[in-house]
Amino acid sequence: MKTTVLLPGTYDPPTRGHFAVIETAAALFDEVHAVIFINPDKTCLFPVSDRLDFLRRATAAFPNVTVGFSDGLVADYVRENGIGLILKGVRDGHDFVYERKMADWNGARGAKTLLLPTSPELSAISSTVLRERLKSGQPIDDLAAPGTTDAILAAYRRLSLDNRD
Repeated sequence: MKTTVLLPGTYDPPTRGHFAVIETAAALFDEVHAVIFINPDKTCLFPVSDRLDFLRRATAAFPNVTVGFSDGLVADYVRENGIGLILKGVRDGHDFVYERKMADWNGARGAKTLLLPTSPELSAISSTVLRERLKSGQPIDDLAAPGTTDAILAAYRRLSLDNRD
């Protein structure tokens, strides 16, 4: 039986933590869908087109990973694409509480979720911290998913120029 897993997220931008979950999923499952979803509670810095590019760069070494975008619900995506499981990384207790609520919501719609604890060295990494570093001009190499730093910096410079008064 072929096993397919969904890794939903905003990926704004993808971090080493995201990469670790993708790498684990690619080793454990036949097919991995890393899909950007819209979270109405978040304001994203990068447009979807940039985030798709970042994810494609980060996952280039994994032939069983498909990168995509959906503006629908995670549970609907799972059902419509015949995916057996949602996989979410969890850094701390706060993440666990949030992801458990989402898992319960998706589970009530037939989509099961597996929560994967992060390794301690990645637990402080988040897209928020990466964006804060970008805005303050600090290096992001230790936070960004492998293969994405140059693209993230170029996209950020472009956005900064586009938003000048």
